[in-house]
Amino acid sequence: MRVLLSVTAAAQQCLTSTPNPRAPLSQRAKFKVIVANSVANPIKERYNMENITCRSGIMENKLIKLINLVQKLPEVCLDDVIEHVEGLIEKNTEEKPVPPCPHCGSNAKRNGSKDGTQRFKCKTCGKTYVKTTNTAMYNSHFGEATWKQVIMVTVNGVSLDETAKSLSLAHSTVFNMRHKILLALESEELHDPTVLDKVCEMDDTYVLESLKGTKIADNYWREPRKHGAVAQKRGVSNEYVSISAGVQRDGDAYAQSVTRATPGKDDISAVFNGHLGEAVLIVCDGAASYNALGEACGSIVINVSEENRGGFSHINTVNGFHSFIKGRYNDYRGVATKYLNRYNSLFSRVYRGDAYLVDKILGIIQFNDVQRYHSINDVKTLNLLDI
Repeated sequence: MRVLLSVTAAAQQCLTSTPNPRAPLSQRAKFKVIVANSVANPIKERYNMENITCRSGIMENKLIKLINLVQKLPEVCLDDVIEHVEGLIEKNTEEKPVPPCPHCGSNAKRNGSKDGTQRFKCKTCGKTYVKTTNTAMYNSHFGEATWKQVIMVTVNGVSLDETAKSLSLAHSTVFNMRHKILLALESEELHDPTVLDKVCEMDDTYVLESLKGTKIADNYWREPRKHGAVAQKRGVSNEYVSISAGVQRDGDAYAQSVTRATPGKDDISAVFNGHLGEAVLIVCDGAASYNALGEACGSIVINVSEENRGGFSHINTVNGFHSFIKGRYNDYRGVATKYLNRYNSLFSRVYRGDAYLVDKILGIIQFNDVQRYHSINDVKTLNLLDI
């Protein structure tokens, strides 16, 4: 944060009261890249739940303030500000210890820099690397501050267009950053699965199939539709994708999609296999498909109908989770069905997330594991929902 405060002060000193000419785009772009990479230390401030649920207000942070200040500068001042920022980056880098080799864990030494990024060389295996090697942030032109900002607005349900505009980034850049974050959350779920225990509520909710971002073929089974359109058929048809969800009353939430329309026993088993503790008491709305969990996992299933709901017997918690999912679905202005399970991983964490959720997700994308690094090609092709 000292870096941002110092740069902001330098920018304010350069501002004049007369109309300012615009500097060349390349020079301003260079400054934004430098600023985005200048903050490497984690921001330790605590995020309360009011901040997590806020939308536009949360985006007015120091990074955006700094960019807005720079855009008001006359051209003659930009070189001074860039030189000042580069000096701060160099000083900030020198103060950091050398991270161990991500390939073998041995000690390493500094090995020069490229495009302002410090490189290291392992003393044992001889491989070179940077601080973000084997993390979700690898090969990114942006630093921790920008990544944390993208995490924050993703958690708060801000659309890609609004995020790109607020952070002065290209839509494709924000899209790739967001989906790298989502893929990292999916990978985390595979390595450390959510386990529902004690008393859990389970039920299904449905969203319309979406081909957002994809041109529909002429021979596709339905006509293209705009955001906010309704299904052509009544009831739960194959136009809908099912989201099967479970919420522990005093714990975590979990959601996944595996089929269209109403899920069967095999579908429910596929969703919750490996995500239930021992002797779980499952409360559901009477769907026969959930009885499969009692048979396969040794759980006790209680069916709650409209007539006997009340007191302990209710599914209000999971219905609240459904409302949360659909609310975020609308905030994002729809989600392409092929990416739905990526967002389900996010929804599951955010619904029962605590005040440190943003920092926890930042820690996940910074975790050094070659299996958790995802390229832009992975963003387009990995773990897509095909139903």
